[in-house]
Order: sequence, then structure tokens, then C-alpha cells
Amino acid sequence: MLILNSSKYNILVPLKNDRCLAYNSLKGGLALWEPYDLQLYERIRMGEIPGGNDASLEGLTRGGFVFPGFRDELAMLEEEYRNHRFDGRTLILTIAPTLDCNFGCDYCFQGSLKERETMTSEVQDGIVELVKKISPELKHLHVAWYGGEPLLKRTIIESLSSRLIAFCDRNSIYYDSMIVTNGYQLKAPMARSLYVHRVKIVQVTLDGQPDYHDARRPLRTGRPTFERIVQNLSSVVDEVPVSLSIRVNVDSRNIEGIAGLMQRLSELGLNHKKNLKLYFAPVEATTEACHTISDFCMSKCRYGEEEVELYHKGFEAGLTDLPYPPRFHGNCGAVRLRGFVILPNGDIHKCWNAVTDAEKKVGTVFDINALNSDQTLQDWLDWNPFECESCRNCKILPNCSGGCGYKFLYSKDMLGEAAQLPCISWRYNINEMLVLRAVKTGIIKEEDYDPVKIKTDPASLIADLPGEDGAFSGKRIDIPMSDMNTGDVPMDDLHMNDKTISDMSIAALVAKSQS
Repeated sequence: MLILNSSKYNILVPLKNDRCLAYNSLKGGLALWEPYDLQLYERIRMGEIPGGNDASLEGLTRGGFVFPGFRDELAMLEEEYRNHRFDGRTLILTIAPTLDCNFGCDYCFQGSLKERETMTSEVQDGIVELVKKISPELKHLHVAWYGGEPLLKRTIIESLSSRLIAFCDRNSIYYDSMIVTNGYQLKAPMARSLYVHRVKIVQVTLDGQPDYHDARRPLRTGRPTFERIVQNLSSVVDEVPVSLSIRVNVDSRNIEGIAGLMQRLSELGLNHKKNLKLYFAPVEATTEACHTISDFCMSKCRYGEEEVELYHKGFEAGLTDLPYPPRFHGNCGAVRLRGFVILPNGDIHKCWNAVTDAEKKVGTVFDINALNSDQTLQDWLDWNPFECESCRNCKILPNCSGGCGYKFLYSKDMLGEAAQLPCISWRYNINEMLVLRAVKTGIIKEEDYDPVKIKTDPASLIADLPGEDGAFSGKRIDIPMSDMNTGDVPMDDLHMNDKTISDMSIAALVAKSQS
């Protein structure tokens, strides 16, 4: 007789009339359960064996809420995570043509005294050589243009893009890119040039209504920037087929004015555009250079609450998409096997938070082979959220994957709550976010839930028992990697099943290309 088990990654959000929203973070399934569905699930969870070919049972199984036999879900998740993180077929390069910037933002983690060096042709040659060395294994090259303000060096972006694109096209390597810019120089001709050079996404920051934005993000001369930026966005949005991702950095100083920002953008006709969407991010004192703003950073709990309301208003205004829990949010370029940040002088870092600290570099484009033996780089590759008790016992580990690796490795450089709690905002608002999505997509109505009873309790997201102190201990726990039942969890090609994190030497970067 078939034995069913319930997933450890189920999150149930109570609704009225004994119904609930059910979300499984391992498979990403979201469902509305009627009372019978919930009763069936509870019977299975308590060890009963249901009979018959119940349609509700089929739904529970398809959504990943229950599964037949035994399944080591944590081991399955780690295997999927590792196959994604250590996939050597993708190279992610964050390239800063300059660290110079024309803005003077008070919360900039690079500080106010930025290097004004411009990337030389020799460094650009080194970047191309790095790509060539890795190319025999590459299927995908992704470039993120970064700074400082990268558009101050437009010609470098254009010339280096052309070289990389030509090489990738000749060698059947898929190439795409994005750019992080303050938007001040993003006029239509500039945007067209970026598009021609395969920049698909342009991220621009707006932090509130004009008066506040201009006080917070002025030119270095003190002059305002808001009107120029929104004029540029208006000239680009319908003329150039790039995706405009508008980041709004949120802290206690500007939270009250963000609704006004959304109203202003709507008045300018920038709402209901397929290629322009806002998203929100908390301001955090991540480096010593921005410790002065730590008093203005929100608590994790408060930001989580505010974020739900911001997305509610943003969706209503036609300026945001409905958020959905991400997959492996923390699997950014910094922790990927082949993810590097390259500075104007040729220094190579793993994370852009670290670019102002030369001691955190992992190498240089002028000695690519030395990457093989760099200890700082190895520390990044050795970091593993599955060795942290709080992470491995969290129901949203499939979404978060440990969050920001930098916050674990360099917590001493941070101030405020983020130094002790690396968790992403989903840990504080996942119930409310799921309900928001269900309401706006017509699955349920506002009157179907009690706002107090659906409130996210971070403690309820513990999947198993926490460590002795319930904190981010970072304690290493060896996980057997043999005899895994991968079930039907979707995965990429599994070429690293038998490796452990400590086996992931950066020597894999160049070994095959030198043979």
C-alpha cells in the first residue's frame, strides 16, 4: 500500500470558512484549499493512508504538498542548488568602466570619495582574454555594466560590448547584458546604443517625489536630478525596446513619500507599460562607507510590512508586477562558480559590495591563472547556506538560498539588523504577499481573510528543529550526497552530483581551457 508523506516546505495561510492558501516552496505550487483538501492533508500529515483516486489527492501530489514514499527533500534541494550555483557553462561578469559618479547619494555603499580611474585598453584586453580562456565550456555570457556611473564611459561600453558580442557569436555562446545607471544620461540615443549592444535591462533608481529625491540623490554639484531622469524615461519607454527596472530604495526617511512618487509617475503616463516596472529594496548599512545612514534603516519586520503595501499600491497603479516567491534568490554572481566583478584597474572581486576594499579582491585580469589559488575566492565558494542551522531548517530556503553571502562573510563590516539577520523580506511577509497575489488574480476576495490571522510569523517558518541557539551559527553539517531520490523536482543537467563544496576549487575555471 502506498505511503504518503507531507513536504517540510509547505506554508499554509488560514482563510475564513476553514479554507486556506497553500504554498510549497520546493516546487513553487500555490493552491486554494477547500475544507476537504485541508482535512485530507492533515490526515496524511498524521500518518493516515487515504484510499481511492481522490482528485484532491492528485492536486496535493502535483503541487508537491505530499509525495509517495520517502524523499530527502533537503538533500534534493541542495543538489539542485549546487547544480545551479556551480554550473560552469555560465559566466557572469560585472564590469565597471569607472567607479567615478556624477551623483552624491548619502547612502552609497561605495562612499563619497570615489576613484575616478577609467578602464584602460589593457584591462579591456584582459577581460576578453578571460572570456576566451573559459570559452571552451561556456554556453552563456551575461554582462552587468556597473559603476560608479557606467554611462560616463559610454565608448568603453560600446567598444567592449562589440568585442565580446563578436566573440560569443563566433563561438555559439549566448550573450546578454544589463546596466545599473542613475539614469541622468539615459536619453533616447544613449538607450538605442545600449539596445544595439544587447543591453536588455536598464536599472534606474528613483527614491521619492522630486524634492526628496533631489535631496537624497543630487548631482555632486548639488543640482537636482529627478526631472531629468523622468524625462529620459519618458523618451525611452515607448521608443526603445529595453526593459526599464525602476529601483526604489526604502528607509524611514522616504517611506511616506513613495505613494506620491507612484502618483507622479502615473501622471506622467509611465504606468501600465510592459517594459517599465518598479521594485523596492531596503536601504542597509552594508559597508563602512555608508554606516552614517544606519539609524535610518528599517527593521526587517517593519520593512516586510511596508513592502506588502508598496506592492499593493504599485500594482493598483500599474507600476509593479505582483511579486511571487523567487527561486534561489541568493544565487547571485558573487557566489556563482564563474561570477566576477572587474574594476577599471583590472582588479577582480566576487561581490560589488566589496569593490572599495582592495583586500577583498580575488585576483586581476593580468594574471588569470592566479585565480586558481586565491583564498578569498575559495572562501566565497566554500560558503554554503546548507551548513547554517537557521537556513537549512527554514521553509523558504528554496526561495532564499541563504540570502546575501556577503552578509555572512563580512558581517563585521555591516551595521544594524542586517548584520545579525541576513534574511530576505519574504521571511517577514510571505503570507501577506501570497494573499495579495491571490486577491489580485481573483482566486480569493478581500473578505475571505482576516488581516490579523494571515500575518506572517517568522517562527512558523521553521521546518525542523533549529540549532541550539536558534541563530545563524554557520555550523558545518555534512550531508550525505549518495542515494538521493531526486523525485520529480526539475533540475538542470546534473554533472556535479558527487562533488562537495570543498571540491569546488576555482581551478575549474581554467583547467580545461589549458589542456
